[in-house]
Amino acid sequence: MEETEDSDALLVLTEMVLRHEDDVAQMRTEIHRLLVEEEWRAAMRSRHSLTVECLNTPAESAWMSLYMHGSDKNFLNATSLTR
Repeated sequence: MEETEDSDALLVLTEMVLRHEDDVAQMRTEIHRLLVEEEWRAAMRSRHSLTVECLNTPAESAWMSLYMHGSDKNFLNATSLTR
């Protein structure tokens, strides 16, 4: 009789541990989902948009200035092709 009670207690304890592990795994998944969602919301609130007005015309860009008026050495240094 005592062996069956010990076995029953062990089975109940094992079931509780397995259920607890499942609950912890579900909570970790939910916490991860909430953290990702919060990071996404923060990124959407702080995103910066480029508008056409803030862009230079291609002829005025730094690359065109370097291409038109810079030397080959400056171009190689700017593109890191000298490494």
